[in-house]
Amino acid sequence: MRKIITLIFIVFITGLFAEASKLPTLKLKNLDKKRVEMSDFYSKGPILMNFWTLSCEPCKKEMKHLNKLNDKYAEKGFQVVSINMDTPRSMSKVKAYVNSQKYTFTVLSDPKSSAFRKVGGNVMPYILIVNTDGNIINRHVGYNPGDEIELEKEIIEILGLPKEEKKNEEIPVEK
Repeated sequence: MRKIITLIFIVFITGLFAEASKLPTLKLKNLDKKRVEMSDFYSKGPILMNFWTLSCEPCKKEMKHLNKLNDKYAEKGFQVVSINMDTPRSMSKVKAYVNSQKYTFTVLSDPKSSAFRKVGGNVMPYILIVNTDGNIINRHVGYNPGDEIELEKEIIEILGLPKEEKKNEEIPVEK
């Protein structure tokens, strides 16, 4: 009897965690107010989703690096999908900011932060790495300079690219 209860508990817990790793259905609007589904993005290739607001300075610092990663791996099928959570009143400022920074990634709007809450977010910046099946591979909370190095390693791994090897620099030998 004890084994059966343990087995049922393990199956139940495994089911909870398996479900938690799947990205829920998310429908958001782009900056042109057209409704899009997140599955439209990850069905084409793995994505990095980042949640941010204009008032979040670490978010804005991180986004510069995310744009570089988006540009670097776009041809491999990877893309960054940025989700802004400012109010509808601020949307003109958001659009102006995005345009001034010349970001190449897609920017969507989540003015009520409902998508943010659905995916377990409560601190910004918040990043999800999502594969082509819609499974959340990893989550990152906050930003510190250098975090982009770890993100790039994850992108390389999810794309199945060979790991970049550091070239051995020649050390001058004294004679």
